[in-house]
Amino acid sequence: MLRSLFYDARAWIILRRRRWTLYWLLREQGDLAFFAILSVPFLVVGLIVYFAYSARSTIDGSRVDAAKERAREIHCLAENIYFEARGETLQGQYAVAEVTMNRLASPYFPDTICEVVHDTRWDPLRQRLVAHFSWTAFKLRLESGSPAWKQAMDVATTVYHGYYEPVVPDALFYHATSVQPYWASSKKMVARIGNHIFYR
Repeated sequence: MLRSLFYDARAWIILRRRRWTLYWLLREQGDLAFFAILSVPFLVVGLIVYFAYSARSTIDGSRVDAAKERAREIHCLAENIYFEARGETLQGQYAVAEVTMNRLASPYFPDTICEVVHDTRWDPLRQRLVAHFSWTAFKLRLESGSPAWKQAMDVATTVYHGYYEPVVPDALFYHATSVQPYWASSKKMVARIGNHIFYR
């Protein structure tokens, strides 16, 4: 009987100890869960703020980069119009700009307007690299405040954005009427506008 009471007391102590241990474990986990749940809103708000600012800076940065690239491309196109056709009629200037854009769309020419304008090719007759647009081989002075430059910029902007009626569709080449290049006989003439003849 004494032994039975001893075992009962011992079992009661063990059970009581286990209950207290379980209670403390659950209590600690409860506190942990409470703090975890309490921290969730702060974490969510922090993540929203972080992603909003990082996305905004990326969007703003890409917009700025795109705007700079667009301005650079329009400037190159305007330079080509200015140096190649500033003495031509408005239609002649549109035609020169259109050839530049047609080359941009062609797989046989570079991928940006500035690269198209400054492109060079090997000339087998001269045995050297020759600029497609001859003015790019020289350091010419640009009168940026002149009416001719302003008109070239207007034409370039209009053509760049596609707000014009095509003048020389599919034309990739042209030359002044004062010269007769060797390649002209192998091309099909599209139009003659002012002092230029355009070919496809």
